[in-house]
Amino acid sequence: MTTVDPILALQTLGYTEMEASFLYLVAMHSGYFLRRQFDYFINRHKGAIAQNFLEKARVAGHVRILDYGQKWNVYHLFAKPIYRLLGNAESQHRRAKGDAQIKTKLMTLDYVLENDTEHFFRTEEERRDYFHLVRGLSTDWLGIHAPGDVPFINAFPISLADRMNPQRSVVRFAFIDEGQLSTSKFLRFITRMKALFHVLDRVEVIYIADSEHNFAAIQHIFARNFHPLVPMAQRQLHQEWMASPHHAGVTTQRVQPKLTTLLFAYSYPRLHRYEPRGSKQGSYRGSNCMSGSGGE
Repeated sequence: MTTVDPILALQTLGYTEMEASFLYLVAMHSGYFLRRQFDYFINRHKGAIAQNFLEKARVAGHVRILDYGQKWNVYHLFAKPIYRLLGNAESQHRRAKGDAQIKTKLMTLDYVLENDTEHFFRTEEERRDYFHLVRGLSTDWLGIHAPGDVPFINAFPISLADRMNPQRSVVRFAFIDEGQLSTSKFLRFITRMKALFHVLDRVEVIYIADSEHNFAAIQHIFARNFHPLVPMAQRQLHQEWMASPHHAGVTTQRVQPKLTTLLFAYSYPRLHRYEPRGSKQGSYRGSNCMSGSGGE
């Protein structure tokens, strides 16, 4: 069976290799994008290249422009032929979203663009295959017949820090706060994911927001759920989660999920328009702070 290169497939529609690569990322991870994100991707600051690309996509009927006023445009990659070429004609990314969801999509794309050395899972099937075939989780629990019941299948980005060693890589679960006034959504996320995090021996939760408003509270929630850590019996894990008998046997293992906060200083429509670019990272449980790069 011949596998079609998605970038080459998009190039047949008249896009350059760079344009096709960007559209592929958008189609896989967000469906929505800003001009500054394309500029960031091609390592240019404004100019004719972006303008020509956007006009080409608009004329072709592949993107629609959402005008948020004050020169803020959001571009929605909605055309079914694009997603059909990529094997997912009914992708949810091509569906219209509300303002909060659109901001979540834009923040997702910023996160993916900033962390392009990691391997991000692109589809439900890829996530299921990894957790079942590589990490040995039960297909029954993964909900092969009802993926909508699985908390992480359709959730925020999941990535591997070490793409060359997937079996032992840190698995990073992103949680995107698009402007929440409370921590209730994060609490539900942790509650639903807690058992999975205990099974996977190297987990990092990345809490992404453009305000530090909830950082202290979510650190408290995380500490309450994962510290102090309780040794777990491998036999119990086998019975509840694992797929094959060779996991049986009682051992104790302390699992230490990590929480990292990532503060975005990017600009988004109808929000804070004059922040400095980039992001800065801080972590709970001893990680150093660092600065990221970005663009308006």
